Amino acid sequence: MDSWKLGLTISGNSFNHRELLSYSSHQIVSLINPWEKEIYRFIINWLSDSDHIIQYSSGTTGKPKRIKLPKESMMQSARLTGDILHLKEGDKSLLCMPVDYIAGKMMIVRSMVSRLNLITVEPKSTPDTTSLPQIEFSAMVPLQALNLMICSKAMDRIKKILIGGAEISNELENLLRNIEGEVYATYGMAETSSHIALRRLNGKYPDKSYKALPGTRLVTDERGCLVIQADWLPKRVVSNDLVEITGEGSFRWLGRYDNLINSGGVKIVPEEVEALIKEKTGVDCVAVGMPDETLGHRLVLVLERNQAPDSLEIFRTELSGVLPRRWKPKEIRIVPNFPRNESLKIDRLKLVKMI
Repeated sequence: MDSWKLGLTISGNSFNHRELLSYSSHQIVSLINPWEKEIYRFIINWLSDSDHIIQYSSGTTGKPKRIKLPKESMMQSARLTGDILHLKEGDKSLLCMPVDYIAGKMMIVRSMVSRLNLITVEPKSTPDTTSLPQIEFSAMVPLQALNLMICSKAMDRIKKILIGGAEISNELENLLRNIEGEVYATYGMAETSSHIALRRLNGKYPDKSYKALPGTRLVTDERGCLVIQADWLPKRVVSNDLVEITGEGSFRWLGRYDNLINSGGVKIVPEEVEALIKEKTGVDCVAVGMPDETLGHRLVLVLERNQAPDSLEIFRTELSGVLPRRWKPKEIRIVPNFPRNESLKIDRLKLVKMI
């Protein structure tokens, strides 16, 4: 039998791989909710004879890329996660993300490999966890984690949490420091079958840098972007993530090379600007580059209407005291809401078109 043809426990009901295939086919026909159908379509795809799946990148900074992922690589990644987090057979795992993306698919694969009890809820910005029991393991994007921290005590019922897919704000990081479970920021992408590094966000000694999983080797290229080799990957992966290597197997994430703003010859990493503004003023914003005849691109800050300060003039004065001269925005714009893609990341390309 192909090694990936595993069984799965769903909401306390255990299936071997043949039963799971039959059950999934039945669920696709009988279920109404599209998000549930997608879960079972992926399971059928996973149990097929093909030794790989086709995954598309998130398309956050451009057209999504078609990626061929070996199932063996995904299983090895899942085993590593299970070993590092000490997941045990029968532990309850919560899937609250879309399975269109690698993060959602990997929650299913991890549940198969580590023999976890998979619980599913609709993948919304605020997952409905009101009726759930204690959960041993889950993964979510920062927006989901923030909403759950604000709206309910659900995070206290999850023992081990992975958060990834977008930048984690200082506000969220501060909120997470005091919860009881283990919380980790993840670094990874579709090409690496989910995360290749973790950063502990809470506990006695939170991490300042990401720490690579065992069997991972990291260097940077001439752009300063991370290059990844891992024992479970068929080839090295060259990322578009600007990083600072802080030690053997550890690094600090700076931002996306795709998002770099070249303003009058000065290269600005927008994520660094955003993080500093949030730290010093408490205001969430997105920094983008708008075409400019003189500078090439001018730095523009975009705020959501419900988060915007009462007085933009006072906010400008605050910025002048905390931002380096090269990071001072030429404009401040306000939009009703930041556009987001299906994985709930802010879509910077759409945002630029909006303004």
